[in-house]
Amino acid sequence: MSTEDSLVEIPRGDWTKLRDLYVARDTDPQGYPCINNYIKWVEIDPQLKVTFLSLNGDWQSDGTFVLTLGSDTHLNHIYFNTLSENLDRVTKALECLKSFENEYVFFGFCSRLKPVVEYIGNKYYANKKLHIVETVWYAASKELVDTFTIELPTGITLQHLSLEDAETINEIWPHNGPGSIDFVRSLIKYNINVGAYNNKGNLVAWCLRLPIGSLGLLQVLESHKRLGLGSLLVKSMAKKISTAGDQVLAPVVTKNTPSRSMFEKLGFRAIDTTYWAD
Repeated sequence: MSTEDSLVEIPRGDWTKLRDLYVARDTDPQGYPCINNYIKWVEIDPQLKVTFLSLNGDWQSDGTFVLTLGSDTHLNHIYFNTLSENLDRVTKALECLKSFENEYVFFGFCSRLKPVVEYIGNKYYANKKLHIVETVWYAASKELVDTFTIELPTGITLQHLSLEDAETINEIWPHNGPGSIDFVRSLIKYNINVGAYNNKGNLVAWCLRLPIGSLGLLQVLESHKRLGLGSLLVKSMAKKISTAGDQVLAPVVTKNTPSRSMFEKLGFRAIDTTYWAD
């Protein structure tokens, strides 16, 4: 990294211009859906600590950006991308952050960007090995989603989740950790979501939408498995997202054969591999 390289904040008024550079990257987890997500979040809550950064002030030439979030929320998630096939500039941009270990979670990046994260891990993670989780990146076409029907089991209703549900969701989420409940609350507060409730009003299953635009945190309580609620929530969320005019996407941990089988049975097709790293 050159000592002359630095990160320069992209003015909020230019965020939509950056987003529109990625209009053809609408299935890229850190492309259009991700940028648009945080634009919408800040429109709802201008106090959110969302920062878009460019290398040496140049984001127009190739769309290279780094997106960071305030240290008190979202587990220090970091997002990054470039429209260039050459990954040198986006690598240099990340290097400008300097301090990585125990600070950042690389959230949902596509296979094209994996070499960048591996390079950062090898160079800057001296005290621990960067842990990378692999997921299959699924997509469902609008034509497929239009065929989905929603038939509720007896005693089950679907509703928008409440903030009070965050504790239950976070507690059961396999990837929870310090600060993750704030992340869950943000997803409930700002994004499309759906919860399944029994006739006593208790939450028994849920599906949220991640900042990268995809379905996420899909979970069914043990007491209500084998009722088809997982497929039901996926179809319900897919219809909500498609109605909003967005691509329907979903990451599924590669080793999670039952979940992969469910998505594939519904007609979702694998289009890439997506990774998380910390």
